Amino acid sequence: MNAPAPLCRSRVYGALSLAFSDPDPAVLHELRRALAVSEESLRALGDAASGAQAHAARAIVARMSLARWRAAHVRCFGYAISKECPPYEAEYDQANLFQQTQTLADIAGFYRAFGLETAPALHERADHIGIELEFMQFLCLKEAHAAGRGETPERVAHCRTSQAKFLERHLGVWACAFARRLRGVAGEGLYAALAQLLEAFLAAETAQLGVRPAAGGRLNEAPEAPDDACGARCGGPAAASRVEVVHERT
Repeated sequence: MNAPAPLCRSRVYGALSLAFSDPDPAVLHELRRALAVSEESLRALGDAASGAQAHAARAIVARMSLARWRAAHVRCFGYAISKECPPYEAEYDQANLFQQTQTLADIAGFYRAFGLETAPALHERADHIGIELEFMQFLCLKEAHAAGRGETPERVAHCRTSQAKFLERHLGVWACAFARRLRGVAGEGLYAALAQLLEAFLAAETAQLGVRPAAGGRLNEAPEAPDDACGARCGGPAAASRVEVVHERT
């Protein structure tokens, strides 16, 4: 694979974002393809540790049925907000509701700065692990396109700086703690492999981008869920087609 590094990185973020989506036939099909591409991308990046985890996850997904994926998803995350490994940033290290609100506002501010917002049809919070991963996918893809089109070094650097800032202030602060908790709940199987891939890849990313996120990951003592926390989860299986987590405003 001769793809530039930012494009390779975007593919890995994209595969991880898909992996933490609600189980759906179309997503399962796309996830099989995305994990194969991410394994190749990690090989091109020279990230052997993450590549080994991507290979393990791909092997599991290749033989996994949709019913088994749904069962594993419910076991790890339940039907509302999991108390063991919630996939939401604001459920970690937040002393009160005001701090949670500020965190959500800051994340939304990152998205708006690039003309993005969470897709209304998704009924998901902006701090969901899948959405934060998809935002990093977008930033890496934007860097790859800017460099490929010969845009100014300043524009390319802006994309890179935004990646570093988002990792340092948000994704990198809590996602590894989430991954460790997920491993403990999953035990083995797909989500255990995905947790190890997420942790290994983010370790490589923070080192490569030269950031040192603050140590975090302690669960809030009394997480406060919004009234519609169940959202689409309590309404049955997800829609047949994948809904984009973030999209450009029209």
